[in-house]
Amino acid sequence: MEIKWLMFDADNTLLDFSGASKLSLWQTFEDYGHACTPEIYSYYKTVNGRVWTDFEEGRITAKVLRPKRFEDLFEVIGFAPTTPENFSKRYLENLIVKSEMYADVPELLAKIKPDYHLSIITNGLKEVQRARLSKLNIDQYFDSIIVSDEIGVAKPNPQYFEVAYQSIPQPPPKEQVLVIGDNIKSDILGGQQYGFHTCWVNALKKPNQGIVPDFEVRSVIELIGILG
Repeated sequence: MEIKWLMFDADNTLLDFSGASKLSLWQTFEDYGHACTPEIYSYYKTVNGRVWTDFEEGRITAKVLRPKRFEDLFEVIGFAPTTPENFSKRYLENLIVKSEMYADVPELLAKIKPDYHLSIITNGLKEVQRARLSKLNIDQYFDSIIVSDEIGVAKPNPQYFEVAYQSIPQPPPKEQVLVIGDNIKSDILGGQQYGFHTCWVNALKKPNQGIVPDFEVRSVIELIGILG
């Protein structure tokens, strides 16, 4: 297979979103005079996952998503440090500050950039995704950055991949595009359904839910071996 264009998911593929999210939640509770706990963080992961699924499947908008996950969390824990809107704003500010990429990412991007077009395809929020990539100084590697919140549609919707596909002038045939991501549904299934090849970054060895990618790796650095 000849690959010319690599589409990378951002969170938990190139960026350690899970780590940054945990630190940001802790910091935001502290900013409003309360202590976070492992139990609260566990509740948040459950609530956040549910709300993001609703967003990715088109049941709610990004505007609703921002406060709703904290509104739902506050209902579960029985108290509200501030309004969901205020908490969301501060959490996103902290997320930019706390964001880090995985250790192997700079090496990977520097090695593959001379030979491939690179894109970021992310279901993140517009006020944080570009700011995080800029803070980490890796936005320079990408020919295009597609943020779901900016275009009004999210992965795995085919319309999202259509925008991504058209984001670089004279895109190659679909079979020359490889989607790399950690989410088996939004990245891998979405990419497959649009006609792209896929590489699943499955660091936690999760079951594939019957969705079979072209490649499966534990870390994005393994992509170098796949690309040759």
